[in-house]
Amino acid sequence: MSMLRSANDLPDHGCGGLGRVAQGALSALSGAPDSLGLFLGYNTMPDPPFPMVGYLPFDLGSQAAAVHPASLLTMAADSMRAQPVPPKGSFDEPTQRMASTMRVDAMVLVCPAKSMAPGRAAVALLHNLAEGYYREGDAEACVDVRDAVTVLGVDRAGGRVMLVAERDARGRFGPPARVEEALPGELFGLLGEALDAQYQWTKAAFSL
Repeated sequence: MSMLRSANDLPDHGCGGLGRVAQGALSALSGAPDSLGLFLGYNTMPDPPFPMVGYLPFDLGSQAAAVHPASLLTMAADSMRAQPVPPKGSFDEPTQRMASTMRVDAMVLVCPAKSMAPGRAAVALLHNLAEGYYREGDAEACVDVRDAVTVLGVDRAGGRVMLVAERDARGRFGPPARVEEALPGELFGLLGEALDAQYQWTKAAFSL
């Protein structure tokens, strides 16, 4: 069973709690062979009900790596919308108390990517990734391409963060760099939809 983890002491990359959750998601997957993960972020926005920023990984299963990130997010949102809301009193007191202190504020996606020297080609590939158009093999034709991982995060206030970290031969990630350029894209939108579905279900289930 996945456990809630604190992100209070992690770097925020200039994005407050959302950046801390993005860093936590990256750290949680360091060394993972497929580097694919989906995480919920808690208490990342102002006036949290409890002074702890936290994150929780979804259990995606072994088949998730074969699914395109856009399809994965669509399925996550659809699944949460279809999830029945349990009747009042279904949760014990500790679970109810945890839900009231840890507010669902953010969602983060971590997925494999490619890294290369800054330039027009690199910017174009980042746009393709954010828009959901990137396909395996697009980066291989570029000069000095390296294995990397990309972290995309959104919060309920419309905040966005994108981190890129290169990966060594053992699968470990180097220090991540924040992509400063504003990147509108399909994956950010789908992340927002999945986050909203999770937030609405949690709010209804725990009468928050």
